[in-house]
Amino acid sequence: MDQEQTLSHIAGLEVGGPLAQAQRTGFGAMNPPLHTRFHSRTSGVKALRSRRAYLCGATSCAVLFQEASVTRRKLSLLLLLAAFIASPLSAGTYSAAAFKKLQSLAGDWEGKDGHGMVVKTSFKALASGTAVMETLSPAGMEEMVTLYSIDGDGIALVHYCPTNNQPRMRVVPDSDDIKELSFDYQGAGNLKSPSTGHQHHLVIRFDDAEHITETWTWRQDGKDIPMLFHFTRKKN
Repeated sequence: MDQEQTLSHIAGLEVGGPLAQAQRTGFGAMNPPLHTRFHSRTSGVKALRSRRAYLCGATSCAVLFQEASVTRRKLSLLLLLAAFIASPLSAGTYSAAAFKKLQSLAGDWEGKDGHGMVVKTSFKALASGTAVMETLSPAGMEEMVTLYSIDGDGIALVHYCPTNNQPRMRVVPDSDDIKELSFDYQGAGNLKSPSTGHQHHLVIRFDDAEHITETWTWRQDGKDIPMLFHFTRKKN
């Protein structure tokens, strides 16, 4: 046996050598060559990295989707809130215009009633402009006070009468071009019965910047008596 055959025999590399037999019996299959094992590990690492990348990508997509959903919900809530806020504001636009009209009456007024008797009234803004007080002095009667204020989409009033009852009235303007305000009866404080005499209705007509007409309706025992007053703004 020459030197090359001897080395091959020692290394077990010949066809009938121990290494070849081991491979055929399964030992070699259980212990593949180094380059095969390295390739398998490399493939496993790549697969693991690919799986991690997939999971990270899926997680990122899930997070982004969740954030987008939260953002959409927040946007929807903001839109609903804006609509909720805007609705009363838009509905209250006419009442604001009507109240501004009442505020413009600030000052003293004088005129005559339906019988030609002298009457006086005055308007004054109160409580940082959130209420308007009218003090009316008809001929031969004690003065009476009426407080006007915004009530949502309308204007509400409380009338303090010398007969010691306090009718409440309300009007809902249907335009911002206020020509008149017609207040309807809503109830009264300290009223013994509906048949007891009380102011039941009021119409304020804005003739122009210097003239107004008030028509109060006195109701007693189911009968209505109108009380008409024509006023001119008093010059200082």
